[in-house]
Formats: sequence, C-alpha cells, structure tokens
Amino acid sequence: MTRILIADDNPQNLYLLESILKGHRFDVVSVKNGASALDAAVKNPPDLIVTDILMPVMDGFELCRRWRADEHLKQIPFIFYTATYTDPKDEQFAMNLGADRFVIKPQKPEVLGQIICDLLAEFKQDRSIAEPTLDEMESLRQHNEVLFRKLERKVKQLEAEIAGHQEAEERILLANRKLTLMTEVTYQDIQNKITALRGYTALARAPKSEVERIAFLDRQTEILETIQNLIKKTKDYQQMGMGQSRWIVLDEIIRMQMSLQSQKHTIALTCDLPGLEIYADPLIGRVFYSLIHNTIRHGGAVTGISVSCREEPDGLLIIFEDDGAGIPAEMKPAIFERIVGGEGKFGLFFAREFLSLSGMSIRETGIPGRGARFEIAVPAGAYRFFKKP
Repeated sequence: MTRILIADDNPQNLYLLESILKGHRFDVVSVKNGASALDAAVKNPPDLIVTDILMPVMDGFELCRRWRADEHLKQIPFIFYTATYTDPKDEQFAMNLGADRFVIKPQKPEVLGQIICDLLAEFKQDRSIAEPTLDEMESLRQHNEVLFRKLERKVKQLEAEIAGHQEAEERILLANRKLTLMTEVTYQDIQNKITALRGYTALARAPKSEVERIAFLDRQTEILETIQNLIKKTKDYQQMGMGQSRWIVLDEIIRMQMSLQSQKHTIALTCDLPGLEIYADPLIGRVFYSLIHNTIRHGGAVTGISVSCREEPDGLLIIFEDDGAGIPAEMKPAIFERIVGGEGKFGLFFAREFLSLSGMSIRETGIPGRGARFEIAVPAGAYRFFKKP
C-alpha cells in the first residue's frame, strides 16, 4: 500500500487531510511540523509527502530544502498544501526549492486525491522528480524574502484589524453619546409638555365658558402634536451614523430641502455651489432643512436665502445667509442650545450635533438687523468639486 507522510500543525487540517487520503486507500503517517516530518521520513521513507508551510519548529520551505539535500529522501515526490503562502512569488520559491506540486487549500477531496494520484503515476513511469535550482545561500536569501513578505502582510492585516476595532469602539461611543443625549432630550422636553398638558386638563374641567373650554382643548391638542413632533425629530438624531456616508451633491440636496418647506412663503433660494460634493451621511439634508425652516419661521421679512462656499487653508467654508431680521446679539450665545426656541424645537441644536459628529462645525456670524449668516466648516478630504458633463 502506498504510504504518504503528511505534516500540518493544525489538528483539524491534519485530520481532514488524513481522512481524504485514507478514503483513497493510502496508508497515512501524520506529524505536526517539519522537524518531525524529516525525522519520520529518515527512519522510514514514505512514497510521497504532503506538507503545510507555516508550521512551528521547522516550516515547510526549510523541510523541502533539507528533503532535497538528503540522499535518501531527494527522490521522493514532494507536495506543498498551503492556505497561508498563496502569493505567486511564494509558489515560485517553492518550485525553485524542488517541490513537485504547489496546491492551495482548500481543495475538494476528489481534486486533491487526483493531484496525488497523477503525481505518483508520473513518478512511477519515469522516476523523475523536480530538482532544486537554488544553492544554499540563495535559498536562504529567498526564504528570508518570503518570510518578510509574509510578515509584512500580517502586519497590514493586524493594522486593518486594529483600525476595525477602533472604528467599532468609536461607533459604540457614538451610540452611547446619542443614547445619553436623547434620554435627556426625551425626558426633559416631554416632561415639560406633560406638565403643561396636565395644567390645561385641570383648567378644562372648570371653564368659565364653552369658548374657554374649547380653547383649552385646542391647546391640549397642540401640546400633543408638539410631543409627537418631538419624538419624530429625536428619531432623526438616533439615525445619525446609521446611513452609509457617501458623496452628496450639495446643490441638489439643498434645493430638495427647500421644496419640502411650506409653500406659503415667497423666499427665493440662490445656490452658488458649482460642482460641490461633500462626503457625509445622507441625513445632512436635515441640517439644511433646519436652517431654511429657521429662516422662514424666525427671519421676519425675508426675501432671499443664498448658499455659497469658499476654500480656506484648512478646508471649505459653506455660507448660508438670508436678508431677514438676523439674530439678536443677546440670543447668539445660545442659539445652538436645545432650550432655545421653545416648544421643544431643536433644529439648530440638531444641526450642530450632526455636523460635530461628522467632523464639521457650524457658527452664526450674521449682523443683527442685516440677516442671519451660518458658516459650516468642512475639513479637507470631506469635499470635492466635479465638472458637469
């Protein structure tokens, strides 16, 4: 019976390979590294060897070099069966060492069995095996190059894994930040509305007139609608980072957000953003929705909104401005705080938080009485310009 020596430090791989070969009626001897394979072969030479490459004590390359240098073993067919050294340069080195076959794991049992049977048949017919083409010094030099390439690939793989872990940690921190913030928003804002709702409910029980009772009921309805609207807006915040960031044509998204506003206004929109794209979560549209909504609702006699941009040394500045009443000086320090605006509204708060989590920032630089002006700073690498066909 043909006897095959197999070497692999992975017990599962060793068991699987042994089962495949025994299924083809081969006698199999199993070892866990190159040194053990060499020792077993010297004591009782096999008809063929199948070995892994990455193994402790002695790897497959060194085993092959010594195999072909041994007078008693050099005429025995040698097969590499590997899943870690798959580069064409690795295969070339293996063949230069004198390997007869270089097979990439995994292979179907019937395919692997056929490769071994074909090699045995060839050897039986002409007794010829592959000859090494490298002297000892060149062999050692190329071996070191192979190990260096493998180490380099492993380092890059570890760096990618570390980056992946860091990204996962950042997402967890972001999720925790959102959870903490939204818990606070939900509790404080809705609690305030419920307190007001209870007050109007108590008043509605003893109205002075039917007109007053209806007014109280209308006010309760308004508060319930405000709570519902607040919950919808907190959902927007919770969705930050859930969408896949992508390149977004800013002109298009701003015009779309303008179209979603109430049609009761007569404000004209001018966008001077030729070919500008920014890399962000698609939810950034809500930022411009909030800015436009803020202008329509609080800007007074506004006739126009303009959005433009200019490049700065450290990135891009997107300028959103209107020709309305502007923001009073005493309100400026708190316009991005959640409590400003009453009624649980936090559009500008949302805009600041979203942009912050996206690596951007926003500030208001308008002059009271001359209109509001918001400047959004976009870092280098997060924007680009394209030419329309």
